[in-house]
Amino acid sequence: MFRRGTRTLELIRELADGKLALEDCITRRQVVYDRDRVLRLVWAGEMAVVDQNGVDVKGESPTPLTMATLTPAAQKTIERRLAYVTAVRKAHLSRGMRGGIAKLIGSVAERLGDANPPSDSTVMSWARRFDANQGYAGALVDRNAVRRRSSRVNPIMEGIIEAMLRRVYLTPDCNSLIHTLAEIHRESARKVLAGQMPSKDARLSLATLSRRVASIDRYRLIEARQGSARARMVCRTSMDGATAEYPLQRVEVDHTPLNWAVICDRTGLSLGRPLLTALIDAHSNYLLGFYISFYGPGLTSVSGALRCAISPKDEMTKGLSLEHRWLAAGVPDWLVLDNGLEFHSPVFQRMGYELRMSFTYCRVRTPWLKPHIEGFFRSLNSITLAKGRIHKRVANVVGIDPNQGAAVTFSDFVRGIVQFVVDVHPFQINQRKLARPYDLYSDGIERMPPVHFPFDMESLRMASAMSKELTVGPGGVELQGLPFGGAELLGMRKHHGERFKTLVKWDPDDLSQIWVQDPQNKRWVDSACRWPEYARDLSWNQHVAIRKFARQEFKNNGAMEYLERARLRLHDHWMEAVALKTRADRKLAAVAAGYTSARVLAADCKPAATTSAEAARRSSAPAAVPPSAPLPVPLCHEEFETVDLN
Repeated sequence: MFRRGTRTLELIRELADGKLALEDCITRRQVVYDRDRVLRLVWAGEMAVVDQNGVDVKGESPTPLTMATLTPAAQKTIERRLAYVTAVRKAHLSRGMRGGIAKLIGSVAERLGDANPPSDSTVMSWARRFDANQGYAGALVDRNAVRRRSSRVNPIMEGIIEAMLRRVYLTPDCNSLIHTLAEIHRESARKVLAGQMPSKDARLSLATLSRRVASIDRYRLIEARQGSARARMVCRTSMDGATAEYPLQRVEVDHTPLNWAVICDRTGLSLGRPLLTALIDAHSNYLLGFYISFYGPGLTSVSGALRCAISPKDEMTKGLSLEHRWLAAGVPDWLVLDNGLEFHSPVFQRMGYELRMSFTYCRVRTPWLKPHIEGFFRSLNSITLAKGRIHKRVANVVGIDPNQGAAVTFSDFVRGIVQFVVDVHPFQINQRKLARPYDLYSDGIERMPPVHFPFDMESLRMASAMSKELTVGPGGVELQGLPFGGAELLGMRKHHGERFKTLVKWDPDDLSQIWVQDPQNKRWVDSACRWPEYARDLSWNQHVAIRKFARQEFKNNGAMEYLERARLRLHDHWMEAVALKTRADRKLAAVAAGYTSARVLAADCKPAATTSAEAARRSSAPAAVPPSAPLPVPLCHEEFETVDLN
């Protein structure tokens, strides 16, 4: 009979074509099963063989031991006992025939050379256990092999050990076992003095304490002493989470600083250590794309690496001397990322929406969840470029400055990385799979090509673009000092007025143009930069760095301080010019200036050109003179009156 779920099926007959006719014991409805299918279900544990009473007839071991884990001593014990039980069955003796079994024991012991043969009762019990377990030889194992040994430590001492392990050893202080043992002995001595425990039970060996610590869960022990992050790292298990069934199903992304310093192609000066952002296929370990820059890990490097991975590489590598094609192209289905801020940005999320990709964020400090990209970064150390190489500092070893030894230009370095990615790394044999990444990827894309490509790279550029709400004015749009706009914005300005705010997007890798959104219909309009010579091939980070450098130069030259002083001088001039004066002061200023009708009429009668020296003298004359100074004499009047200023 067979039990599958809640149904019990009874075997009626075996048909000639290898099928079994089964009948439900309750409904008496007959079903036909293929014999191979029944075997597969039984072996898979989905169907069990039972007796007439519904009891599973599968022989179960009375011990947790299996035949594969038997020690040599236990195996010899089974062979000895099985020899007596087999002899009883071959002699056609039942388990209750004590006299016949007693006579048989002597002959079997003589044949085996057993100096201590078992008694008839012992052999009878062996036979009962053997028959009760359906002839399973594991039932004859000695029970002492699996018995649980009881602790001989005093119960009070047990409590002291547990308390001290919890308070002294399992703490972030990371106390040693010797110190913990000393604390245990001090506490046990107090119990002895209090009469709660005999002195013979108050001592504990270091070996016993070590075994007690070894019985603690390893993860909990490390977590209590060194933290959960360290416990996850030491007790990590990636299981089957990093595998993929076809190319581009699972792609891992990460950044790493490269271990070389490179020099500028134009000046020959050292540029320092660049940063590499790479995408690698988890199915084949084939590199899909990379991006090298000095910007640091950010959205620009991620979007650049993603565009490189999606784009076909034939045109990109046409000028390089490569032996093989760079096969990678297409949109990944699933990206595995860490918790960098650039991966959580809204712009990166929009890129995923645009490309229909799924994201998985790994837990902090769990690099084993991205094993393929971490392995690729380690493989970069096999590059034999010695000039400008950065080494880890070692004690008592004189370090060499990599910037002094740098000899490869940035462009040659990038070409070398491409050659390593295309011609070297894909042909390294994976010792676990015994296959090469190039073969796995090429076979995989033939079997299952990439799902889709983006309809155009312009949509991807817009999805990965930076955005901000800016003002569109008569001069167009100004973005960090760069002017944008032309005739394409004329329609918006006529419709929305002279000035209006709207959303503006720009590619962080190319500032030669921006996208301006129409506030009404939400359409995007391309607008070119009005400084094309400067903005051509200009990146956002480069422009920000240039403006920062120029601002610092003005600061160092004192330009801002000069402008501030000039503004203050102009302000003082206006304040003096419009300062309030009394009526006497104003009258005195008029007299000192010689304001009379004679001068006005004389000027009308005989106009004379005023020399520049005289004009300068007059402009520099004071607005008021002291009372003791002589007054000016009129030129066109023969008679005049003396004015009393007092």
